[in-house]
Amino acid sequence: MDENIKQKCLKAYYKTDIDPKLERLHEVKDIVANFEKEGADRLMYALSMRHIDIEEIERFAVFISNAREKMEKELERLHKFETNFNQDFATDHNDYYNSVCEILRHTRSHMSPLKKVFKKFCPTRHPTAAQCASYGIEQKSVFEESALGKSTYNKDLFDMSSFPPAVHGLFDELKKFFGAQEECMNLCIEILNEEKEIREDPMKCKYLLDVYKKKVYKRLENEIMLFENSVNILKEITFAYKSYVTYASDEGFAQGEYHKHNHADMDHFCIIECFTEPNDITIAEKALWGNNPKTVKKIKYVIGHFDDLLPSDFKHKQMGLYEYIFCQWALPNNVKKAVEYFINHYNGKYKVVKYNAVNNRSLQYDKNSEIVKNFFSNINKLFEESNDEDLMENFA
Repeated sequence: MDENIKQKCLKAYYKTDIDPKLERLHEVKDIVANFEKEGADRLMYALSMRHIDIEEIERFAVFISNAREKMEKELERLHKFETNFNQDFATDHNDYYNSVCEILRHTRSHMSPLKKVFKKFCPTRHPTAAQCASYGIEQKSVFEESALGKSTYNKDLFDMSSFPPAVHGLFDELKKFFGAQEECMNLCIEILNEEKEIREDPMKCKYLLDVYKKKVYKRLENEIMLFENSVNILKEITFAYKSYVTYASDEGFAQGEYHKHNHADMDHFCIIECFTEPNDITIAEKALWGNNPKTVKKIKYVIGHFDDLLPSDFKHKQMGLYEYIFCQWALPNNVKKAVEYFINHYNGKYKVVKYNAVNNRSLQYDKNSEIVKNFFSNINKLFEESNDEDLMENFA
């Protein structure tokens, strides 16, 4: 059998694809991890089985070393991917991909050499490509069939010390290679397990949806009105919106559609929402607090009754500190925007203090101080005494 026919048979008979399922990723990870225990015996058997000479062993060791360098760089990128992937409600994979596919796509520098390593040590005696096609013989996975993977093997009569230095060098490279592969797969599995946990928590899904909306409103704040005449068209082409109208609640939509839509689709969904929801909240307010009219209503109510929340011995020189306390209650992650919003809506009897002066009070802020506790307590009393269900809902 010449080399071309051999490669054709190999291609026909062995498959390197990993089924995009979390269970399959676990199986492949276990096969990779097993090299630490059985690697020496498997390598000696594989080299004997394939009759590989010293020159090819040395070339293969160089290939493994070069592949591992690329893998290390990819692992750094994967750590960055890990930070953001599950915290983003949308993903840029379409219906063809699921999350396992997306993870594998980000680990190509790991998966490609791993498949080549396993395939190199698969048995070459097997049906021809024509026989595979004629008799419907299914391809076998390189992970199960490779001598370095999960296939059966015979232990050598001698240990590794009887082999030449080139084999020792290859074994050392393979140990580091498989160790790096295991680290990568563990990280992938952690990402996918976290995603699974989020999917099972409707409140977490709703939180991530709200965060996503807030970012979109902030990013498109100055452009969103341009879409006003295109809303009906967007409704026809936006899959997220078509899914949304089938759910009974926002929580149900968030849980059911988490990580199922790409960013462009979810951006369109947010634009549609801007023009179909009641106009109790502006786009600028959505950019700060998301599409939460009740939250904005509470903040406006507090600003409208701000003077009532101040102590009886209040002096104007304390205005900056109390504005800062308000900002920590209303929008702790963006004091500057909170101050701007306060200034635009405050109509009380005291002169407002601008951002720089307010922010300088940050060193005086102590959430456990009596001043802060009393201010927050007064807000709660204000809501309780309002007889407004929207304001009182947390105190029922």
